[in-house]
Amino acid sequence: MPTSSASFTELLDLAVDCLDIPRSYYEKGTARHKSLGEWLCRPESRLAPYRPHVSAQGSFRLGTVNRPLHSNAAYDLDNVAVLHMAKTAMTQRQLKHLYGLELADYAEANGIIAPLEEKNRCWRLVYADEVDFHLDTVPSIPESAEVIALLIARGVPVELASRAIAITDKRHRDYDRISPALLSSNPRGFAKWFEACARQSAELRLRRLVESRLYASVEDVPPYEWKTPLQRSIQFMKRHRDVMFRDKPGLAPISMIITNLAAQAYSGEGELGAALINIVDRLPTFVRSVAPRVPNPADPAEDYADRWSRNPALEQAFFLWHAQLKADLGRLMGAIGKGTVVSILRDALQITLTGVDAKRFDASISATGPAIVTAPAVTRIPSGPRPWGKH
Repeated sequence: MPTSSASFTELLDLAVDCLDIPRSYYEKGTARHKSLGEWLCRPESRLAPYRPHVSAQGSFRLGTVNRPLHSNAAYDLDNVAVLHMAKTAMTQRQLKHLYGLELADYAEANGIIAPLEEKNRCWRLVYADEVDFHLDTVPSIPESAEVIALLIARGVPVELASRAIAITDKRHRDYDRISPALLSSNPRGFAKWFEACARQSAELRLRRLVESRLYASVEDVPPYEWKTPLQRSIQFMKRHRDVMFRDKPGLAPISMIITNLAAQAYSGEGELGAALINIVDRLPTFVRSVAPRVPNPADPAEDYADRWSRNPALEQAFFLWHAQLKADLGRLMGAIGKGTVVSILRDALQITLTGVDAKRFDASISATGPAIVTAPAVTRIPSGPRPWGKH
């Protein structure tokens, strides 16, 4: 029986392995984004004159996707389509409508039966094949030089500020008027910032993937292949959140808050055990006392916790979740070899260890089979609204 200190990271790795999705799902998601980008750029496209560029966003890009609690739940895909035009070239409504026409044609050409859904900022495509995805895609315009200069003046590095975009929103006061005052967002800058945080501990794995000839160069390895302690810590925290709020999903801390704070708290630890414990300890220190409470590092005016001021119960829920997460981690660390690891993982993460894996960490368990993850009939916690694709 391994000692607690020696096996804690091993146990956490085993738990997150149970949460991981197959590599093929990431590849399928990547293919969805590529397919849409190619469609928008084809010569016949209404948008071809604006040189569309589609980039993935959200947990599929960052490599932090978990298997959902409910076995029948769909996976969330997110992307932004950047159209190179002036903000005053058309109204937001006209831009959104033009983008929707191309998406409707794309859906028909690709046999997507579910009707295209319009949200406040994005359009949703619902796929139904061997992997259920729904794709939220946001039309956008590159931000103006003035806005980018303002971001740089606020301390945002040029390489992040230059990725800012202007987006449409049906609730905007100028939605039906020509105006340069579109909402500003920077999901692409956030993704680059996050990847830099994660990359601190990714170099060894990147080199090994290249040496094994799976990829031609380190730059070719997508973030979902990195499997860094930061990414896996976020997977663990998101699953704990999902289970804790399975009966009250509307109160669950959104994924962007967890991801943002975790990346700020990460100090490059090379092992999951140390990374997760330290991230959880430091997490609340990065919540600001005044707005913006959880700003986007690539756009300090963009607050991922903007709903807290309108609904104080959300802030309370965040700190209650954090306290429970910290307590459950302490329980799990102290439980190895004492016969309670299996029950703690089941209660906190809805993961069931059996067989050899259970016996290794709980001395009273007999070996009967492999580790599995359960799929209880509970409501799945949504990943939360993406700042660039709020409904």
